[in-house]
Parts: sequence; C-alpha cells; structure tokens
Amino acid sequence: MHPQLFTLGGITIQTYGLCMAIGFILCYTLADLLAKRTGRNPNEVQTIVMLAAIGGVIGARIVYVWQNWATEFAEKPLEMFHIWKGGLVFYGGFILATIALLTYAKLKKESLLSFADFCAIFVPLGHAFGRVGCFFFGCCYGHLCQDGPLAIAFPKGSPAWSHQVAHNLISPYSSKALPVCPTQLIEAAGCALLFITLWWCYAKFRHLRGLCTAIYCAGYACLRFLVECLRDDPRGDTYFGLTFSQLISVALLVAAAALFTLAFKGKQNGTVHR
Repeated sequence: MHPQLFTLGGITIQTYGLCMAIGFILCYTLADLLAKRTGRNPNEVQTIVMLAAIGGVIGARIVYVWQNWATEFAEKPLEMFHIWKGGLVFYGGFILATIALLTYAKLKKESLLSFADFCAIFVPLGHAFGRVGCFFFGCCYGHLCQDGPLAIAFPKGSPAWSHQVAHNLISPYSSKALPVCPTQLIEAAGCALLFITLWWCYAKFRHLRGLCTAIYCAGYACLRFLVECLRDDPRGDTYFGLTFSQLISVALLVAAAALFTLAFKGKQNGTVHR
C-alpha cells in the first residue's frame, strides 16, 4: 500500500490518480495506433477517450456515493467531490461511459456494433491500471487469506486494517492487518489478459460485428462475479443474495449471449462487414 507518491510544492501526487492517468494515456496511444491500422478515423480517438474518461469517472463516483451515502457522505456531503481520495464503482462508470459513447456513435451515424467492438478492446486495459491503483490505495481488498501464497498484509491505517479493527479481528495497536486475498491484483491480471484476447480477436474477426463486445461482456462478467466472491470490503446492500456488481455481471452475460447470436447470425446470413 502506497497511496501517495510524493508531495511537491504543496501538491500531493496520488498513486491511484497516477495509475488512472497512465491507463488513459496508454489506451489513447494504442487506440490511435489501432485506428490507423484498421482504417478508422484516428481524429475520433481523442473524443472517444475523453468521453470514456469523463463518463467513467462521473458514473463510477455517483454509484459509489449512492452505495455509501449513509456511512460516508450524509454528514459531509461535499466529500462526494473528493475523488482523489478514492471511491469509485466500476460498473457505474461503465454504464455512463457506454451511454455517452453509444450516443456519440449514433450522432455520427456509425454502426453501433462496430463502434462498440473498437471501444471494448480498451476498457479492460484502462481498468487493469485502475485496479493497480486500488491496490496501492488499499481499497477493494479481499477476504482473510492467512495461508495463501498471494496473501497481502496491508499496514496500519489501511481500509483493511480499519475494517478488521472495527470487527475486533485485530487490536487497534496492531501494526498491520491480517493477510487478505489481493483481489485488486487478481482482477488487474484478468483484465490484462482480456485486453490481449480482444486485441487479437479484433485483428482476426472484426468483420463479425458485436463479437469483441460479446467477448468483453462475457469475460469481464465472469471475472467480476468471481472476484466479488473473494472481496471483503463494504459494497453496499445485496439484492437476492448478490452484490450490485454481481447483478450487473449477470445482466452482462445475458447481453453477451445476445451479441454472440447477432455476430454469428450475421455471418451465416452473409451480412458481415469488413
């Protein structure tokens, strides 16, 4: 855990924010490269990344504030604007960014599936860097994992330490928390693998409209559903025994099934586009 890198001239550089910035910059660079390789207008890439970044951060923060209003923001509502302190829910950002990007594609009169396929490639890449930022901040930690080879013991003052003190699992004088599962790094690794898969699939099968989007939806939904089972940080109310993120994951799986059907149905009907 290392939430702050350094302070220079009264300005503190937060590790979480830096990881997000690196992720967005890398996404922009690779998206620009892929656009030039595949004949897509590279001038649109900057707009796409900007919409994804703004919509993603705002949507992620709105859902986090909604889930944690009573415990964190009811008495200090202005804290909701302190994004640099952490507190984002990925699926909230995913939903709002998706709405913004598809609206943009509609206004440009572009195929929504082709546009979604291109954008879907870079979502897990940016997300992977975000999860690394979560690791350095100490949030999104996992269940107790004292005997596991990947177990991580976060230091005193970390979210995991505070949680364990509040539940009488450790003493307030403990110098570190009990070891927990590094769910942040597990999800980051899964997202990185998903990005590599999507990059390859887009190069080979982008003529199958909706395929890359379907692979992303199915792949990330499965990854997130499983990671949610390993997490131990507060994540709001549950619904039918599932967390908010698990419910969205189920919805994504349904969407993925529909998109797979569209992609391969188009191939069978001879209506695919290169």
